[in-house]
Amino acid sequence: MKFNKLTGSVLAGATLLSLLAPATVSAATENGNAAANGGTALPQTDNTKVGISFGDNTHNSNTGYLRLQMVPHILDFGNHTLLDAAYPTFTADGMNEGKKDNTRYPNYENGDTNKTAVLNTKGDAALSSVDGKAWATVVDKQITRTAAETDAKNTAASGDWTLSVKSNNELTAVDSQGNAMPNDSISDATLSFKNTASAQTQDVYGLTQEGQDKTWTDDVAALKAANPALETPAAVSTVTPNIGLTLAKTAGTDVTVATAKAAEGQGANVFGWNTNDIKLTMPKSASVDNAVYQADLTWTLSSTVA
Repeated sequence: MKFNKLTGSVLAGATLLSLLAPATVSAATENGNAAANGGTALPQTDNTKVGISFGDNTHNSNTGYLRLQMVPHILDFGNHTLLDAAYPTFTADGMNEGKKDNTRYPNYENGDTNKTAVLNTKGDAALSSVDGKAWATVVDKQITRTAAETDAKNTAASGDWTLSVKSNNELTAVDSQGNAMPNDSISDATLSFKNTASAQTQDVYGLTQEGQDKTWTDDVAALKAANPALETPAAVSTVTPNIGLTLAKTAGTDVTVATAKAAEGQGANVFGWNTNDIKLTMPKSASVDNAVYQADLTWTLSSTVA
């Protein structure tokens, strides 16, 4: 029958196609065989860093048994419509004291966020008195100085140091690249830090987040095990409650922030101020342009050993 012949032809054609078609092959490269992969062996990996930060977590390059670890990097007194001689004082939270409606932005560069950084103590009870304040930190690890490094003027004991601050120059207008503008400066503005708070912690690494402090707790534990009479931590006893600086054309003299006597200051010592207790008072006779004015301070940690 024609039907049978047609069926036979179809089956024969299908058989021929199956013979001509290539066999199915699964693609594969084995793990751990660099040669088979023509390069790096499988499995292969790469990494992604996920980052977010809070507050001022920048660090300077200071190192050593005794070091100045942190100071306020920016004191931000805000951006304002005008300088009113009746209200010449501005606070480091960006406000014009007594005339808040004069404040355009709490950021001196016309931003919405004030740049005066404050400390987040992360629940360290020892630092509760400086939490939320602009701060400076001195780290004193002198008790870990080795015997080979000690002499009459360099001992394995805390203290005998002073932290001070001074003004370097007057307020001067700067351009968009930070260059000083000629003939546009304000002499003799005053900068004050009131109600200095202080605190001391042995969680140095937790505060500083610096690798050089990572072994502090273990180092102290080892010293105590070897010498049960090891010096115990004592707070810095001499702290200046109110500090005043004049931003003059010539550099000022150092004003003491705190002084650690012998055996004081072991660990991390923090000195802090509420942002509204840091005040910039302009001369009432000052004349200002639509400009950014800047001045500089230098903080110094020095030994009191003669």
